[in-house]
Amino acid sequence: MKLTILMYHAVAVPDPGMRHLGNFINPKHFVEQLDLLLELGYRTISFDDWLAHRAGRPSTAPLPAKPLIMTFDDGYLSFDTTAWPALRARHMGATVFLVAGQLGGCNAWDADEVKQPLLDHTRILELQQEGVRFESHTFSHVPLGKVPADVALEEMHHARMAIEGVTGRPVTVLSYPFSNQNRHVRALARRAGYLAAVCGKGKTNTERTDPLELRRIKFDYLMPADAVHRVLEQS
Repeated sequence: MKLTILMYHAVAVPDPGMRHLGNFINPKHFVEQLDLLLELGYRTISFDDWLAHRAGRPSTAPLPAKPLIMTFDDGYLSFDTTAWPALRARHMGATVFLVAGQLGGCNAWDADEVKQPLLDHTRILELQQEGVRFESHTFSHVPLGKVPADVALEEMHHARMAIEGVTGRPVTVLSYPFSNQNRHVRALARRAGYLAAVCGKGKTNTERTDPLELRRIKFDYLMPADAVHRVLEQS
């Protein structure tokens, strides 16, 4: 069985002066993508569902024929205002990877970018009550393979503790900032208590894929639905 994980950041039309357009998805195209995914037979699951399936543990329901995990990096406010209402209306789930040191702040790690607001503690808890899962995108969004091992380990561990302190539930999945990781970083992620982690790479996953190197597909900002279909078929 294949697992498709999609990678999003902000679901919004970028403001003038925005530099990193790849971090945006046009809301109109996002809705079109959701409808296409459902039409093609994809159904959302959680990382817990996938890990239980891999381990052969019983679950409340069997996995769908085309399991899908929708992920959103950074925790932009647009997830709340735009992405989640569209997902919820279609009975689709989502996982948001939070930068633990910037809850309620902004994308401070993008020094050259127009600043965008992030979800705060109150709304995170409300969204969790509505079914959104929150996981870790480290504490300060550093490229883990480019910092000393002790710094990388602390970034991952500190983030887990901080997010668990907000949500009151275990944090077991990591999104590597900038998809920057290697075997040493994966080993550190395991030491920090993560059971799964995601990067880019634009491919689907199989039951043999290393759970600490799960791959995600990212769509271009203005990619129309027919192009999305081709990407999915080729992944």
